[in-house]
Amino acid sequence: MFCSHPGLGHFFPLVHLAWAFRTAGHEVIATIAGPTEGAAGSGVEIVDAAPGFSMEAVNERLAREHPEFVQTVATKPAINLDEWGPGFAAINRPLIDGIMALTDDWGPDLVVYDQGTTAGLFAAARAGAPAVQRNVSAWRTRGMHEAAAAHLPDVCERYGVSISKPAVTIEEFPPSMLAGEQPEGWFMRWLPHSGGSVIGDRLLRPPERPRIAVSMGTVELQMLGTGTMRTIIDAAGDVDAEFVLALGGVDIGSLGPLPDNVSSVGWIPLHFLLGTCTAIVHHGGGGTALTAIDAGIPQLITPDPRDLFQHTTLEAVRRRGIGFVSEREDVDAGLLTRLMTDEGIRAATAEVQREMATLPTPAATVQRLTEYLF
Repeated sequence: MFCSHPGLGHFFPLVHLAWAFRTAGHEVIATIAGPTEGAAGSGVEIVDAAPGFSMEAVNERLAREHPEFVQTVATKPAINLDEWGPGFAAINRPLIDGIMALTDDWGPDLVVYDQGTTAGLFAAARAGAPAVQRNVSAWRTRGMHEAAAAHLPDVCERYGVSISKPAVTIEEFPPSMLAGEQPEGWFMRWLPHSGGSVIGDRLLRPPERPRIAVSMGTVELQMLGTGTMRTIIDAAGDVDAEFVLALGGVDIGSLGPLPDNVSSVGWIPLHFLLGTCTAIVHHGGGGTALTAIDAGIPQLITPDPRDLFQHTTLEAVRRRGIGFVSEREDVDAGLLTRLMTDEGIRAATAEVQREMATLPTPAATVQRLTEYLF
């Protein structure tokens, strides 16, 4: 049983591992709250953990019940996740009853969950099954699950469970991007997945000039709006390159008229688009950063200052020398041109690309897991 944090950006990194289990002959089911239809497009059977889930409702409850947390910890970059106990508890609380019901009905022999889903550890404890954690970005877990559980005593009592450590943790970032941090478990090769799509003829043809992708993830623009992107769009108009906005289903009308060299493709598998690109500008999501490395292209991370969860990714990218980091209002034509032409970051990206290609595949990891756990 796979348990995902709300948001496709958390679910997609689990898909190849889920399919590796299935193609090895195991039964697989997954839970997520929110974008269930998008998750189901992966071909994995999906159970909605919390019908009607609303991140806005989660934030409202968090502000009401933990105003000090919202005013202090929740106003700075999320680096030490064990400081975010109230936040992770608030996100996991709506998921728990649905996940526990599925656990009781389905009886999993193994629970795989992404790093932010403390409910997955509860499910494993409920089922008496081992748990496998899939890390996100370069975050270090430390005591985050214990911190979240401390704010969920009613859940622990109702279901007769407590927090324990996962049997195995699988890292998302390759070793050279952890910058001296102690690995929490096994490394696995990153294989991109961002859903399927019908590809138009335009992206099948080689571009006539350099192409730069612009992607801001699956959640950020829906929650925070597109206003901070205007500087990037204006700067793009002064660069001799083609810019492709891959912003999913977000309404870009608020951006106003686009320069002639900027176009929008809506939702498209990011790994396919990046295979045609010279570089990418993005928000700092770990999956996006790894997909850029997999494509062998440099990246410019422009985090929204209100998004506090991209700090570990942007620092890992900056330290490894595989991209640039900039405030959105500081992006100009010169920086975008340098992104395309800087040979140093392109060479460093190629090094990490080769490193990732040497790591065990999801199929090899599934074989190792079954031998280790069963």
